This record gives sequence, structure tokens and C-alpha cells, in this order.
Amino acid sequence: MTYMRTFFVTKIIVLGFLLVFLANCSAADDGKTSQTTASYDQQAAIAADLKPVTDNYAVSPQIQVNDLQKIAAAGFTRIINHRPDGEGTYQPATADLQAEAKRLGLKFVDLPFKPGQLNAEVFNALDAELQASSEPTLAYCRSGTRAITIWAMSQVKNSKLTPKQAIEIAAKAGYRLQGQKQVLEKLAKENR
Repeated sequence: MTYMRTFFVTKIIVLGFLLVFLANCSAADDGKTSQTTASYDQQAAIAADLKPVTDNYAVSPQIQVNDLQKIAAAGFTRIINHRPDGEGTYQPATADLQAEAKRLGLKFVDLPFKPGQLNAEVFNALDAELQASSEPTLAYCRSGTRAITIWAMSQVKNSKLTPKQAIEIAAKAGYRLQGQKQVLEKLAKENR
């Protein structure tokens, strides 16, 4: 009987150690998860005609108010507008997009600029926004080109990507940034 009691006590002790070990492994995994970048559902984004760029950033041509529900459902939490009001006939007012985004619990950042007229204020504001949070973000303009270009510039400026990497990532999303190669290289040199 003593042998059986010792056997069961040993099993209980081993089982206890195993449970503690598994709990610690689970806690370690939780720590890893909290340090990773938040992401969105890329398949849902593609289905909504959005262009995934990274695990936490996508771009799009002009969105409409009724698109915001699908955008939120895909896991985005921040929308960045790079298109000034009044550029196009069928363009919704920024105020209407902001109101619906707010209703859905999305952060809406208004950083518009005209094609070819990017200024330091808009660039620095986007750069600060991206540095402050890696939340799942959709940026848009008329075609998505301004959104991908300013993102690439920010990534190169902060040494997160080389100009070549930024151009390759943009190409995978369907955008050609070869025309911005010199600007990206200049940013890279300035920030070494």
C-alpha cells in the first residue's frame, strides 16, 4: 500500500510540475503576442478591394461611406485620408467619412495633399502617426498612389526599409514607385 501511495503522490507531483510548466509556456506565448504588430484580415481586405501592403498597413483608391463597414469588419482600426475634398465628382465629403468612421469606432486621420504637392507638414504628421501606433491602418487617396508613396517615404526615412525594399513592397501591392526612387534614396542618405 505504501508503494501505491508513493506512486500516486509522485504522479500528482509530476502532474503539478507539468501544469505549472504549461502555464508558464502559455504566459510566455501571451507576452510574445502582445509585442507583435496588430494585423487585419488580408483576405477580407482583398475582398473589399483594398491593397494589403504589410501586416498592419493597406492602401486603397477612394473609399465610400458604405465601404467603412467592410473596412472595420476586415480589422482596420485607423483610416488615413490623403485626398482633399472636391477633387472628384463622386468623391464623398471627408466630414461624412469621418462621421461614419467615428460611429463604427474607427480612428479617422485627415492628412490630404494634392498629387505632386506633398509638404513637410503632412509628411511629418503621417510619420508621427505611424510611429505612435502600429494599429491596422488603411490609407487612401484617389488611386492609392499618394497613400503608398508617402508611406514608403516614411518607412525609408525611419530606416525601416531600404528604397529597394519599399519599391518592391509597393509593386506587390500593385503600385509602381520607380519614379520615386531618387527621392527615396535621398531620404535614405539624409537619415543614415
